[in-house]
Amino acid sequence: MPDLIATETDGILWLSINRPAKASSISRAVTDAYAEALATLRDRDDLKGAIWTSESATLFSGGVDLKRPEGLDDQQASEYRTAIITDLVMATLTCPRPIVTLTQGRMIGGAFLNALVCDRIVAAEGATFQLPEVRIGMGSPIAAAIVEGATHGGLAYDLLLSAREISAERLEALGGPCTAVPHAALKDRAVETVETLAAMPREAFGYMKRWFQAPRIEALEHAIRFTAETRKGRNSEVTDLVQKFFEKT
Repeated sequence: MPDLIATETDGILWLSINRPAKASSISRAVTDAYAEALATLRDRDDLKGAIWTSESATLFSGGVDLKRPEGLDDQQASEYRTAIITDLVMATLTCPRPIVTLTQGRMIGGAFLNALVCDRIVAAEGATFQLPEVRIGMGSPIAAAIVEGATHGGLAYDLLLSAREISAERLEALGGPCTAVPHAALKDRAVETVETLAAMPREAFGYMKRWFQAPRIEALEHAIRFTAETRKGRNSEVTDLVQKFFEKT
């Protein structure tokens, strides 16, 4: 089975992470298949939008796949993992069509970042989100840029520096792009959200998305450059910190 299952139902693309044995982690194959599906969405007028989800009911995703491709040194491996997430997020940011995230469990790291740049997160009550980078022993300007662009500075500051889990209900109450619903209503609400957005005049909808996403893209690109410059020579240390964190969880 592929790392990302893509299906089409009633004019909606369903894009589901399918790596249950790997903590539903985001691999290069997940990112590439996701970007390809969004390119299809952009080109096909008969499609309404996309719903990004996971085959796992308990762990939407544990973040980026930490497996090191053969032949890469620490520097290259760090850049490789960063690109998996930034390419995923950039595919979402540059798509002018409706994209909704549907989640019912825990969402960690890069998966949460991509969900935040979708048009809406529809989450089961009790679902949680977390950005654990500081707790691991590293910082992520890339995560900070994305969270601040999708919420507001105070919430980004809190989530990034405390590394705490936040519930879907709390994220919604604090103004995050999230709707918390009972589990039984989850799928219907996600579909309804896509269809509501798809009912807008397509050109105007895409035009406004480009306007809202432009500063987010600029901030993300700045954070990518800043990260590359400030992590030179620290990639071995960062790799060890990440591995130790996930060995404990």
